Amino acid sequence: MICEVELNRRFLCLSKEEAFALAELGKCEIVKLDETVAVFQCESCDIFNRAALVKSVNGRRIRKEKPNIERSVKTLDFITARLMVNLARVTPNSRVWEPFVGTGAIAYEIERVGGYVIGGDIDEKILRIAQRNIRGDVVIWDVTYPPLREVDAAVGDPPYGRLSTSMMEIRALLYMFISVAPLYIKRNGYIVFASPIYVDIPFLKSCTMYLHGGLYRVIYIERV
Repeated sequence: MICEVELNRRFLCLSKEEAFALAELGKCEIVKLDETVAVFQCESCDIFNRAALVKSVNGRRIRKEKPNIERSVKTLDFITARLMVNLARVTPNSRVWEPFVGTGAIAYEIERVGGYVIGGDIDEKILRIAQRNIRGDVVIWDVTYPPLREVDAAVGDPPYGRLSTSMMEIRALLYMFISVAPLYIKRNGYIVFASPIYVDIPFLKSCTMYLHGGLYRVIYIERV
């Protein structure tokens, strides 16, 4: 079956990465790629229905249903959360570490596609909200010492700026995270995380996401 995927021009880098991630999950082969469209040969186009940024498949718009969860000012928007889960190639029965679980926006999207969440945070008040939003294991822990066994992927959005509850500066926290995470992730699993644009990690694959005004977010994607 031919699946013609319309990319999101505003977030073209991330949209392409998402399309290829979903195509990989759907065992699709690339047929054609240009600046606005990616064409794949797949057994089914259904895998693209979970897309966050991809706009349409074979001319049919993809519905982006907003989750009904309890939120706070720290809660990541559901489009970015869904995108990051797709980039991490989360599938049914995947065990996924969410190191900065917060209220559970990313964890919710992991569970939405059938994955199982092992999540942690240092903010006990926020964790109580996460426990109401998701079913996975959620505990208080320091990201540098996770009580983990082997997982399939790690996906996270660390707090920073005025939202930060971490005792560690964001750059140091992220460098510590990317040094620790590969110890717990299966071979060929993915680490996907967000950071402010002023934190530069040049040795990892990334795409920049413009938000508004002068605000940008960088999404990093690393295969272990």
